[in-house]
Amino acid sequence: MNLDEETTVTGIPLGFVARPASPWRRVFWSQHLTERRGQAADRNHPPSHRWFPHRRWPVTVQPPPEGPLDKESLDALLDALGRCSVDGPRTDCVAFYASLPTGDVDSHHVWSGPLSAVPDLLEERGGPYPFSPTNLWPTDRSWFVWTDYDLLGTKVSRSGPLVEAVKTHPALETVDWVSST
Repeated sequence: MNLDEETTVTGIPLGFVARPASPWRRVFWSQHLTERRGQAADRNHPPSHRWFPHRRWPVTVQPPPEGPLDKESLDALLDALGRCSVDGPRTDCVAFYASLPTGDVDSHHVWSGPLSAVPDLLEERGGPYPFSPTNLWPTDRSWFVWTDYDLLGTKVSRSGPLVEAVKTHPALETVDWVSST
């Protein structure tokens, strides 16, 4: 028996994830939880697996990747960052990869290049990494992006227009989370 032909893989994927083919369609988590399951996220914890009521993921739901942004979210975030950066997509940036996503604790993985070239760091585009960067920032330090491997989330730091551009981007789902402790 060929298990690849006869089975379905479920669970949290590792690494960069691109949109699956039809009949799958992208659904935001808030929509999945409230409209489909009639439940609200448990927001007593930072955004993480604890927000979702699943002990096991249903076969009809592909959970978020652990570690990186997925392709649609990365593309949307880079679009918002480019629209709000001084040099647009040509903005000179620094991309940092932590040791856990690289599997290399002996070397530093820090790269400099234009914002538009961030996808070129991904294996999917011929680069060396199966993940989006752990941290990303422009050399002028006007914003900072931090993707937390364990929390299944990305934090964008800056005031004003960039935060609004991220919040209103149709391909991004955002939350304002404030710790209750």
